[in-house]
Amino acid sequence: MQAGVKPGDRIAILMENRPEWAVIDFAILSIGAVTVPLYVSYRPQDIVYVLNDSAASMVFTSGGTLLDHLITAAVESKSVKQLYSLEDSDGELVHSLAELEGVEVDEARLNRRLAKIERDQLATIVYTSGTTANPKGVMLTHGNILTNLETVPAVFSIKPEDRMLSFLPLAHTLERTGSHFLPYAYGISVAFAERPDTVAKNLVEAEPTIMISVPRMLEVVRSRILAQVAKQSSFHQKLFSIYFDLAGKERRGFMGGLLFKLLDRLVGEKVRGRFGGKLRAFVSGGAPLSVEVGEFFETLKLPVLEGYGLSETAPLLAVNPMSDRRIGTVGLVAKGVEIKIAEDGEIIARGNNIMPGYWKNKKATKEVLIDGWFHTGDIGEFDADGYLKITDRKKDIIVNSGGENIAPQRVEAQLVGEPLIEQVVVYGDQRPYLVAMVVPNREACEAWAAESGLPKANWDALASSDVLRKHIQSRVQTLLKPLSPHEQIRRITIHTEPFTVENGLMTPTMKLKRRIIYQQFEELFESLY
Repeated sequence: MQAGVKPGDRIAILMENRPEWAVIDFAILSIGAVTVPLYVSYRPQDIVYVLNDSAASMVFTSGGTLLDHLITAAVESKSVKQLYSLEDSDGELVHSLAELEGVEVDEARLNRRLAKIERDQLATIVYTSGTTANPKGVMLTHGNILTNLETVPAVFSIKPEDRMLSFLPLAHTLERTGSHFLPYAYGISVAFAERPDTVAKNLVEAEPTIMISVPRMLEVVRSRILAQVAKQSSFHQKLFSIYFDLAGKERRGFMGGLLFKLLDRLVGEKVRGRFGGKLRAFVSGGAPLSVEVGEFFETLKLPVLEGYGLSETAPLLAVNPMSDRRIGTVGLVAKGVEIKIAEDGEIIARGNNIMPGYWKNKKATKEVLIDGWFHTGDIGEFDADGYLKITDRKKDIIVNSGGENIAPQRVEAQLVGEPLIEQVVVYGDQRPYLVAMVVPNREACEAWAAESGLPKANWDALASSDVLRKHIQSRVQTLLKPLSPHEQIRRITIHTEPFTVENGLMTPTMKLKRRIIYQQFEELFESLY
């Protein structure tokens, strides 16, 4: 405010999850300005696009590589006038945050700004991570965000001693609402992971009780646990198997109950200790969670509250309550939200959490906001108890040459629980049958090879071998048996490089860029026919 920022001015933040991110965001919002969060995985050209599109006048960053990217972008930006860094400054283009911290605040002026902020006032522009074209700027008001926060008591009881570990990008609406606005609104603490690769260590240090996650993270954790179990002695593997078998039985009897309690100390507590030992629940969103992964964590007494929403809905539309969670659904409709299923099966919603529109993009706004209803692009259905199930993504439906409609996520969800499979992409639009590209889990595959008595070989040799491909193909066929004939995968190809944000094949919110993968590997997919 002292530096001349006016209500409605756009201010960008490009930095890792850290306390300063939270402080700066609240500083921006408290004076009626608008926060524009940037993903740290953005390339300089992505940063330029967002800065120019939002006409951001000021940017905050931490330093290092992010500052280098930002300087490159700021030079090409038409709007940025001030650039502040936590770690570096040159006195000209880059200023130190300390310059602002040293300014005496006019409390009366600040209070006047605060008093004028209304629920329908623009709070933030969040750029969707976009799987194809340039990202769109989702406009969210203070009221949109508050509507989401007001649904929390019906979902989960917040305790004064609760703590969250923030590790997903704060530019992600789910993380920002769940691990940023929520804890401060309800008076609980937040720990910030140092880096994505230190989350395992930080979990033990921070001992969180609630954690926001995405299915991809839970899938990876499950795969690693199973791969480590596979390396243990047959006795320990048997204990793990018995523990899961007993956990799935509602009536264990007296001896079965005692055995389960013993095994929970030997198995369950050891696994829960990896998460700090105090975790009460994960909240998962951003993509569909497979039933197998959900049941795995439920067995370990690490319940996953799966929810559903989009950046455009601030983000919550539905979520499983802690008191009555249903694996395989995304829960009950959130407070202040109305959802119905359109004639074509699309989920549409309205409520005080729905964005007013896309920033400077009337055409895109009209495409999704029709007669007051936001069209999500997802296909779903309600069960008899009002729990919502997501069955497909409207635009991702594969139509094979026989005319059958196939939901690729439905097929892929059957496979991601297999320890040997790290990632999988199904292909087959206008083709006679489905094929798939499988990224194998190296640790699990090497353990399987050792158990099978295969000659020792390096990873590249094993991954390219027919024996591994045929074994994974066999597992795929077994896992897909419950599905209809046209949902079966006839052939697979093995690809050792994972799909990541860095190689451009996943969005920053960990969704597959399906169309880009199809384009990049078209010849490989087509060679399977």
